[in-house]
Amino acid sequence: MSAETVTIETMKADHSAWLISHAQWRQDIERWQKEHAAAVARLAELQQVVRDHGVCLDEHAGKIQQGEAAAASHEHGMAEFLAGTNEHNQDVAANQHLEREAAHRQQEDAHERIKKHHEAVIAKLEALESATAAGM
Repeated sequence: MSAETVTIETMKADHSAWLISHAQWRQDIERWQKEHAAAVARLAELQQVVRDHGVCLDEHAGKIQQGEAAAASHEHGMAEFLAGTNEHNQDVAANQHLEREAAHRQQEDAHERIKKHHEAVIAKLEALESATAAGM
């Protein structure tokens, strides 16, 4: 293995090449710092979106509980009707049932939209987390 001879000329050439590299690296760092600042701002916005999504999940859970309570109440009313202790007739019970059925379908559609959105967001966040966990 032969050692390269270092001369003033080769050192000056290296220094010139290094200055070019440093200039490019400074440009990269400036761009990265701007992108980083923008990313920090976007993450703050995303954090609020995730919090808002939590509020949406809580509201959805509340609507599910309301649906369960309404179905139980309707079931109780039907039992009273069958036992002869409820003055409502079958037409009233049928109308209530149709209203509950429509509400259930609406909640089912909402549930599917929330499910798809939630799964997509969580998958993207997990991918982001994996990418940021990788070493530089």
